Amino acid sequence: MKRVGAAAFALTVVSSCIAGGTLAKYTTTVAGTGSAIVAKWAPSFKGGTNGGAFENSVDVKLTDTTLNNKVVDGKIAPGTDGSFSVQVSKGETEVEFKYSVSISDLTNRPANLKFYKDSSFNTELTETSVGSGVYELSSDDTMGLTDSEKTLTVYWKWPYEVSGEATAAAESRDAADSDTGNKATASEAAATMKFKVNCTATQVNS
Repeated sequence: MKRVGAAAFALTVVSSCIAGGTLAKYTTTVAGTGSAIVAKWAPSFKGGTNGGAFENSVDVKLTDTTLNNKVVDGKIAPGTDGSFSVQVSKGETEVEFKYSVSISDLTNRPANLKFYKDSSFNTELTETSVGSGVYELSSDDTMGLTDSEKTLTVYWKWPYEVSGEATAAAESRDAADSDTGNKATASEAAATMKFKVNCTATQVNS
């Protein structure tokens, strides 16, 4: 009986070891790392009459005008014209993006002064396609990865007279011009035309 009891005890111990232990097998664990570099985003807009960088928007004055010494430097009048430019720069940007440029919030604009897209003054900037008081120079133009900088130029003209214009229309135009000049004489604030240049850059969906 003692032998049987000892054998039973030994069997119980062995069974417990098998049940509580871990069976051996081959295992391999490999640890790796992952990384991704974020593309740079640094488009910028600069220009205006002084070439300074634009923020979200900027006031621009048309002060770089002279017409054969017939108009005081830095002033505009019937018969003057000019332009200002907006440079769109990719900088260190590493994605393709679209950009839009418009002018808005015009104050004290002479009634007969108009903005154009071309130096021949044939393609007028109009507000009808964008909204009241907003003149769109570009919309969703693209700056590709191989591009570095693009220049958009706004041309303006305040005509002295219009060829072939009927007498009544010419007289109405002259009256409006004279009224603008009279207001400038009465108030220096009314003599300054201002507007904002709005520049937006948006990444193209990749």
